[in-house]
Amino acid sequence: MNNDVSISKDGVHKSNKYLIGPGLGLVIMGFAYILWWFAGPWAWEVISTDLRWVHNWAYAIIIFNVGLAWYQKSPLSRLIAMVQSFMLPITGSGSYNTLFLTLICGIILIIWVLVVLIERTRGKVFLEGKLSRRGFMWLNMHSLIIAWLLIAHMGLMFFIVRLPMEAELMAFSRNAGYLRYLPPESLEFATWVFDIGLFVFLGVVLWEQYKMGYNVKNEPWPRYSFYICILIMISSLIALLIQELTIGFDWVSNVYS
Repeated sequence: MNNDVSISKDGVHKSNKYLIGPGLGLVIMGFAYILWWFAGPWAWEVISTDLRWVHNWAYAIIIFNVGLAWYQKSPLSRLIAMVQSFMLPITGSGSYNTLFLTLICGIILIIWVLVVLIERTRGKVFLEGKLSRRGFMWLNMHSLIIAWLLIAHMGLMFFIVRLPMEAELMAFSRNAGYLRYLPPESLEFATWVFDIGLFVFLGVVLWEQYKMGYNVKNEPWPRYSFYICILIMISSLIALLIQELTIGFDWVSNVYS
């Protein structure tokens, strides 16, 4: 457990009850993402019309799980979250059926939960005693760093892989290339805002990690990355509103008619 602490004015160490940091930001973001695409009636309407939007389920599960992994300082649980995060660029590439990839992400989440439950029930994490102290800390830190890098690949895949090819593929066929499994999103304002926001989050959280290092003293984690996550969500909602008031959400038929 990430036992974050703070020091009050009288010098007494107090536990940071909510452990605010990048983990909480990603948990809130991922959970909100899950609610938006699982519980929202508009989501089911969109997905029933175009199953390709199901890729958001995989994204949401990965972000949520990586956020949870920040709260479990164990190499195995964080390695599982890291492996799961590799599914994000794979999903974002449109190379495979995103519904199938979502199922894989869900299964990995279940495995992660089981591992954490076992560790907490035993009161001992897996690999404890089998790794040197430095190796234990190294795996804990770098597995999450890799997971954060892979989350930012959501934007990388959109801006570098999908966006430059979208118009050409749409001119050829509406199911050509990655469009077989992913919808066109070049004029989805929220996609732009969210993906750019993830780049900002990555820069901030890596700076925080560099500043904290292994954090062997369990010092309070900076809250900037947490605030960035909240800002990303608010900005994305504003982007959705702006799109609704401007080009609308049926822009594909107008642009690629």
